[in-house]
Amino acid sequence: MRENIEEIIEEFSSLYKSGGYTFSPDILEGLKPPDMAEVITGLEKELRLLFFKSIDSDTASEIFPVLDEGIGREFLEELEPEIIALIVNLMASDDAADAINLMPSEKIPIVLEKVNREDYRDIVGLLKFDEESAGGIMARELLVIRKDITIGEAIEFVRAEVDTVENIQNLYIVDRKGIFLGVIPIVSLIIENPGKRVDEVMDTDIEKVNVDMDQEKVAAVFSKYDLYSVAVVDGEGKLLGRITVDDIIDVIEDEANEDISRMAGTGDEEFWTKSPLMLARARIPWLIVALFGGIGSAMVLNGFRESLETILSIAFFVPVITAMGGNVGIQSSAIVVRELATGEFSLSETGRKIFRELRVSILNGTLLGSILFIVVVIWLKDYKLATLLGLCLFSVVFWAALIGTSVPLLLNKIDIDPALATGPFITTFNDIVGIVFYLGIATIFLEWFAGG
Repeated sequence: MRENIEEIIEEFSSLYKSGGYTFSPDILEGLKPPDMAEVITGLEKELRLLFFKSIDSDTASEIFPVLDEGIGREFLEELEPEIIALIVNLMASDDAADAINLMPSEKIPIVLEKVNREDYRDIVGLLKFDEESAGGIMARELLVIRKDITIGEAIEFVRAEVDTVENIQNLYIVDRKGIFLGVIPIVSLIIENPGKRVDEVMDTDIEKVNVDMDQEKVAAVFSKYDLYSVAVVDGEGKLLGRITVDDIIDVIEDEANEDISRMAGTGDEEFWTKSPLMLARARIPWLIVALFGGIGSAMVLNGFRESLETILSIAFFVPVITAMGGNVGIQSSAIVVRELATGEFSLSETGRKIFRELRVSILNGTLLGSILFIVVVIWLKDYKLATLLGLCLFSVVFWAALIGTSVPLLLNKIDIDPALATGPFITTFNDIVGIVFYLGIATIFLEWFAGG
C-alpha cells in the first residue's frame, strides 16, 4: 500500500508540473480515507488544495477528520465557505465541530449559516463545550429509545434509522424527561423475545461520563473499563451524546503530542506549523528559562571559586554530576506525568508513590556512585576524590528523584499541566542543585580532601 501511495503522489505531481493536471477519481481506487490523507500530506503545499478540491464532497468529509491539523487549517483558510459547509454537512457532529474550531473566526458565521438546520443545532450545541472536555469530543448522533417500548419495536426503529448513525453497538435508553437509564447491545435485539419490554432486558450497570469531564479522564475511563463507547450526560443525568473509542484514540494521540512538545520545552505548534517565526516563538520562552538557569549555574560555580582554585580536579567532574541529576529528574517526572495522564496515579497514593521512587533512587544512586568511585580510583588513583564523587552522585540522584516526582504532583494539585514540570525546568533546577551539592560537600571536606 505504501508503494501505491508514493506512486499516486509522484503521478499527481508529475501531471501538475507538465500542465496536464486534470484529476481522475480512478487514481484513488482502493484507497481508504487515512491513505488519501497520507497522499495529501506527501504532496507539496501548492498541490494539496488542488488535490482536495478534486475529490467529491462525500470522500472529502471522510478524509478531513484524519488530516494533519495544520493541513486542515490550511484548507479551511483557503476553501470557499460554500464548499466547507457542504463538507461539514456530511461529517459526524463531533468532527464538524472540530472543523469549525479550526476555522478562521470570520468564516464561522458564514459557514454555519449554510449548514443544514439539524446539523446546525448539533454543531452549535457542541461548540459551547470546552474542546478538551467530554462534551467537546462527543457525537450527538446515537440511537435513543424509550424504556416502555418492546424489543420488536426497537428492532423496527433500528431498521429505520440505521443509515443515520455510524458504528452502532448500543441503543441508549431514556425516560420521558431524557434521563439516561441504560443500554441494550444490538446483539441482544436478536436474542431477546420481541414481545419483551426494553426495561426488562436493558443493562443499567454501565459507565457514563459527565459532559464537563476532562478528555484525559475520559480516556482513563475507557482504559480502565475496556469500553468501546460511553454515554455522556449533564449534571441532571440527561443523555447528551456518546463518545466512541476512535475519538479516544485521537485524544491519546493529541495528549501525547502535547506532552512530548512540552517535555521538550516547545509548543504545540511544532506538530503542525513549518513557519520559522512560529517555531522560534514557541521555543524561545523555554530557551530563555534554560539560559537563566545556565547563568544561575555559573553564579553558583563562581561562589565556590576558592574551592575550585584549591583543588582544580573537582571541576572536571561537574558535567558528570549535573548530567546525571538532569537525567534522573526527567525519568522520575516522566513516569509520574504518564501515570497522572492515564489515571493510574491517585493523589491518595502520593506518599506511597514518592516513597517508591525514592527507594529506586537509593538503589540507582548506590550503583552509579559505586561505578564512579571505581572508575576514578582506577583512572586517577585518588581514593579521596573517588569517595567525594561517589557520595555526591548518590546525593544528587536521590535529590533529583525527589524533585522529579514531587513537582509534577504539586503542579497537578494546583491544576497546572504536569508536563510543564519537565524539560528545561527540571533539568535546569537539577543542574543548579547538583552543583550546590557537589561543591558544597567538597567545600565542607576541603581540608580533609586537600590533606596528604
